Amino acid sequence: MTVPTIPAPRMLPLGTSQPPDDRHAVSVSLPTWVSVPGRPLGYKWVIEKMQANYPRDAARRCVAYLQEHYPADFQTDIVHFLCSPDGHGSSAWSQFYAVLYDTKAQEEADHFWSIFGDGLSSRHAEFLLRLWPDMSSSPCDELAETGTNGCIQTREVDDGDETAKMEIRNRIARLIAPQGPHGPRPSARDVFLYAKGMCAIAAVARALLPGDDCKDNSSEAVVFGWPYSETPRCVSQTGYDRYTLYSQGTTSELDQLEQSFASGRRIRVLFCEIPTNPLLRTPDLHRIRALADKYEFIVVCDETLGTFTNVDILPYADIAITSLTKIFNGAGNAMGGSAVVNPASRHYRQLHAKLSAIYEDNLFPGDAAVLASNSRDFDARVRVCNSNALALATFLTTQPAIASVLYPPFLPTGNLYERYRRVDGGYGYVLSVVFKDPKEAVQFYDRLDMCKGPSVGTNFSLALPYAQLAHVFELDWAEEQGIPRHIVRFSVGLEREADLIECVERALRG
Repeated sequence: MTVPTIPAPRMLPLGTSQPPDDRHAVSVSLPTWVSVPGRPLGYKWVIEKMQANYPRDAARRCVAYLQEHYPADFQTDIVHFLCSPDGHGSSAWSQFYAVLYDTKAQEEADHFWSIFGDGLSSRHAEFLLRLWPDMSSSPCDELAETGTNGCIQTREVDDGDETAKMEIRNRIARLIAPQGPHGPRPSARDVFLYAKGMCAIAAVARALLPGDDCKDNSSEAVVFGWPYSETPRCVSQTGYDRYTLYSQGTTSELDQLEQSFASGRRIRVLFCEIPTNPLLRTPDLHRIRALADKYEFIVVCDETLGTFTNVDILPYADIAITSLTKIFNGAGNAMGGSAVVNPASRHYRQLHAKLSAIYEDNLFPGDAAVLASNSRDFDARVRVCNSNALALATFLTTQPAIASVLYPPFLPTGNLYERYRRVDGGYGYVLSVVFKDPKEAVQFYDRLDMCKGPSVGTNFSLALPYAQLAHVFELDWAEEQGIPRHIVRFSVGLEREADLIECVERALRG
């Protein structure tokens, strides 16, 4: 399949949605270094300009609408809104719940919303706003009960809804299938879809909380290697008795882990990424799998940056997680997540049953339709981005201002990546750079004529000083863990290779 080349990179004004003029954009322009932490730090001059925000962090527009149109009774904790029987809405998706809380809990509420990913998507909210005149509300003491299959009983699914979702499930099952003879291959029923990538991580973490099936009721989760910033926050707050982050993901840390197992320690689950975000390191999945088999824990691997096209991880993971918001969608205008239970896992039946028991189909049909349509050329797009990213990374290794280029083949863990790279796979679409002089990093970012802001995997290239946004309140700690505060991450898109390199070269020249 041929992928059309998109125009040369260009920087957009502060607060512009990325992609521009899209109500459902997943990124927002933060074109200068000082603007990047503006929203979390409450900079009014940044917030007032923002036409969009990363949707998982943008609940306030819905809240403002409800505050204006619904007379809140603060004796009530939860309000159920639903379309009247004589209204014109779909009974499946024309209801929602609003949780009321004191403003003193705002920080905790924002924290929960951001980390766990729960909440309406922008398309679902837009759909509900159109139905608002036909809606009624009533206080309730608890959320709707789930059926025996874990699905909300009132949420009927029509044929159109299932068509797009089945297309996505089939596509993922086909793309993630292991190379060579590795036992049964996944089917669509092994693919669980979620409204966002963080919803998938949270659902898996919750499903794996120990229960009666756990021999010693062990309740520890491990995150191995430095992952996307919200992953350890989500896992650590899911309900495990203990949580440990091995931030370096090194052989030495694996040695420590193995020695602790030999001394009697037991864990329930280990989460990892291939490669890690934003350091692009590769974990030793062979050794992790061997330890998991010997000491009976679950391996959950996030391959969002590696992609189905490039890496073959099912021989080593019990569950594979992906943020479909990223390059699977590509257009930057819809959110979703997936968890694939490996049918070759010795824990397959248990894991499939646990995820099924708590599963709720909250992926809005409008989002599913966009994801299904946009992902039809996924494989071809990944290959173009692979080529562009490798060319850009190679160019950056020759630049005197750059201290290090973080990209799988250029790192000490490159030999590990090669073990998991598919026969025709590449090295991915994300790379990071560290400048010798932090001041030059700031100047480079400010000059860079490219879309700049959160997210990765868009068809257009994106840059971001990662730590300044993801770890704005913990920069010293993050740096101690190996995340330079002046690291600049690139998500490389579909532009012409020459245009990309020229854009970066101009910013380096000053």
